[in-house]
Amino acid sequence: MADEKNVVIVGAGLSGLCCARTIQRAGGSAQIYEASDGVGGRVRTDKQDGFLLDRGFQVMFTAYPAIVQEIKQDALDMQAFDPGAMVWWDNKRYAIADPLRKPSLALASATAPLFRFKDKLLVAKLTAKFASLSVEQIFRMQDKPMGVYLRQFGFSEAFLDRFMRPFFAGIFLEKELITSVRMFGFIYKMLSQGQTALPAEGMGAVPSQIANDLTPGTLHLNAPVQELIRSGDRVTGIRLKDGTQVAADVVVVATPADVAAQLTGLPIPFRWRKSMTAYFALPETLHRDKMLLLFPQPDAFVNDAAIISNTAPTYAPKDQHLLSTTILRDPDTLTDAEIAAQVRQQLAPCFPKSAPETWRLLKVYRNRWAQFAQPAGVWNDLPPNRTGIPGLILAGEITQSSSTHGALVSGQRAAGLALSVKL
Repeated sequence: MADEKNVVIVGAGLSGLCCARTIQRAGGSAQIYEASDGVGGRVRTDKQDGFLLDRGFQVMFTAYPAIVQEIKQDALDMQAFDPGAMVWWDNKRYAIADPLRKPSLALASATAPLFRFKDKLLVAKLTAKFASLSVEQIFRMQDKPMGVYLRQFGFSEAFLDRFMRPFFAGIFLEKELITSVRMFGFIYKMLSQGQTALPAEGMGAVPSQIANDLTPGTLHLNAPVQELIRSGDRVTGIRLKDGTQVAADVVVVATPADVAAQLTGLPIPFRWRKSMTAYFALPETLHRDKMLLLFPQPDAFVNDAAIISNTAPTYAPKDQHLLSTTILRDPDTLTDAEIAAQVRQQLAPCFPKSAPETWRLLKVYRNRWAQFAQPAGVWNDLPPNRTGIPGLILAGEITQSSSTHGALVSGQRAAGLALSVKL
């Protein structure tokens, strides 16, 4: 019976939380041990001077199947970005949007001199293509780099350089367009069919909602795990760094990949992509649009920027505004002051009526493990939830895809395996 099992989960990120809730909803017992002081892993929100700062620029794709299944979006008061983006090119901002979803920008999008009109027609064709495929069919596509696929589809280099590279670099954290077309197709479908949004209280509200559903006493914070306890070839529990031993019928390791490899001894291949997010407090907004501003120039320091408070006013105190900038550079090469100076220098020409010296740097998040690389062929290398070691199950985005969807799906599947283990 499910309620006869004692499942211990290491890690209170989205996967671990989802795994625990799934087990408890099925009548099972689950306990979570988390090294940090809160839930969510990388999906957390800090409060500073009245601002809400997500730990790295993050958004929720409301059409993610796992989000639809696991998250009560109405309770999060979701604040949606407008579909599309603005592009800074030749000293001017151009709005590029889906005319069907944002009719007010149809003419501006159609006449923007960034790339061929044919490219704009191909966007509609690409949207229809992925709309006709199920998620399962997309992940069965012949795998290849997304850039190769888009060129074969007929898109021009101008379109790839001036829109696709910076836009999807903000998602995949790479500008070479080498991400798997399967992941690209999945994300493109989600963008087309749902909203890109933020919870009013920050992205940290997503894991908090799941945590609040857990049985009281499930979560053990500030409880780092030192090692797994083994009896013969079976995992039988965990040992915390303070020496406490916790027995378990099943242990689910739902930590970042490097920690999982250290704890389990399993070969878990991973290559992390890095990024930085610099937040600024503004005395006045730079513009009123609810869109990303993209910088396609090859030497651009900032890849994309957004006035977060235009979309989600709750992210900033009254009469102040929050600017987020994404930087795809090595997090260890520049000081906060140097980062702030380069951001101001790059963005100042875009907003000549603003005074960059009034943009107050709030915080720089140096995301050394922002997401794992997902090039073509990566799906053959990801470790499965089932480890082959009795009593040990693996969870986390590394088993699925580097996304909130992947993390939640992995948690669901790990819970199913834990519930099916025979004692």
